[in-house]
Amino acid sequence: YQRRVRGPAQLKYMLAACVVFFTEVQFIHLGSLTLPSVTCEWSLEKWQILVLLVSASILRTVGSFVGGSLADKFGRKNNVVVGLFCMIGFALLAILQHDFYLFSTFRACSFFFLHCITPSALCIVLEITPRKLRFVAKMVLAVAGQFGATASSLLAMYYLNTLGWRDLSFYLIMPCFIPLFIFCFLSDSPRYLYLSGDAERGASAMRAIFRMNGKEDLTHLIKNVKDEERGNVKQMFTPEFEKTTWMILGVITIKNLVISILHTAMPYLLQGEVCSTTTDLTNTTAHESAPCQGLSSKTLYSLTKGHMLGIVITILSLSLSQVMGRRPSAVTCYLLAASSMFATVWCTGRDTFILKTTTASALIHGGTAIINLFIQEIYPTSIRAMTTGFFFSLGHLISTAAPYVSIYLVLGHQGSFFTTGGVLFVVCALMLLKIKHESRNAPLQETTKFNTLQSDLDWGIADLDYDSD
Repeated sequence: YQRRVRGPAQLKYMLAACVVFFTEVQFIHLGSLTLPSVTCEWSLEKWQILVLLVSASILRTVGSFVGGSLADKFGRKNNVVVGLFCMIGFALLAILQHDFYLFSTFRACSFFFLHCITPSALCIVLEITPRKLRFVAKMVLAVAGQFGATASSLLAMYYLNTLGWRDLSFYLIMPCFIPLFIFCFLSDSPRYLYLSGDAERGASAMRAIFRMNGKEDLTHLIKNVKDEERGNVKQMFTPEFEKTTWMILGVITIKNLVISILHTAMPYLLQGEVCSTTTDLTNTTAHESAPCQGLSSKTLYSLTKGHMLGIVITILSLSLSQVMGRRPSAVTCYLLAASSMFATVWCTGRDTFILKTTTASALIHGGTAIINLFIQEIYPTSIRAMTTGFFFSLGHLISTAAPYVSIYLVLGHQGSFFTTGGVLFVVCALMLLKIKHESRNAPLQETTKFNTLQSDLDWGIADLDYDSD
């Protein structure tokens, strides 16, 4: 089977999912990059900025969990298509608004549907990918996200001050039509369809993959086994997964809190004169006295370099996970990120500040990409999308605290923030060491009764790992 799914079919799924992840990260970063311009247009007060940011974070939180749960109950493909259509509609409505509160409402709704999509897109790709190539699939998706961040910074650098934030946002929404079009003509995940009891559609999806790849139809070898408990959050806390789930919850909480604060504050930190000649990072006079304006080209260029560094580190991190294993490589990334954050406290100029903060951010994203792959591999298909959405949702919930902390704390106490962040990522590394599971090159997990059957080749779902000849 492994040879039969390497071809045009898998590339089409991968292309569509890549554009989803590209769009997601681009959309989030664009919101951060255009925030100063939006603030100036409506002369927003601090509390209004908080409303704008927190409303989006809350609906992102709800969207990830709802989207993941719906994907396990009703299918990955349907979730992606409906979510993309609604996301594009609300994003366009937000751009057209000249009332701040309507803009905030439509913008938050677009984030809700955007984050309904991502768990499904990730699942559908990894569920048709051979086990030894799953790290490559995750690497491609993670790099697509980093390219989204890089593209938003580059386009903002050249066009934000000439086109304005509305026109720029409109042009950056257009790529969303690509995955919408592609997914309309693709089948759902065969693994999901078989385990949901829909053998006819599962066989049809497999035939479509074999046909696109020009391979022999082997669907007669696959039997239908239905999992009655789909999308049940209680399965995450069964004895088999309980300790792992709690450890991952702790890591996700810390990671999202720190990285969200850093991403929210970075444009403002770079816009001002931070870490100019001394280690004193508590001077906020430049921020308070500066005229209202969008981000400068110099600031956007600095952010772009950071995103490009993130692409390199993401590739290296996921490659390392295939050599060392998922947990050891994630631990390495988080310890290196902690070292970079500690080093930031003693920066001696703008360039060193940018280098150390972007390195820390890139290492955190590299470690998180490994954790996301690990989550996909250790939880069964019946709850895979829901689990992914649950952890994404927790991260977005934690990030709702970022606007408060970044505005009222980080801009005045950067040194203590980076010290605390470094300590927290050491704690993350220790929590990961407590996890006993290792998923490198292992078959995708199913519930206990299905794992028992999986060793019996005549039941056929093992074949959906596409690693048997």
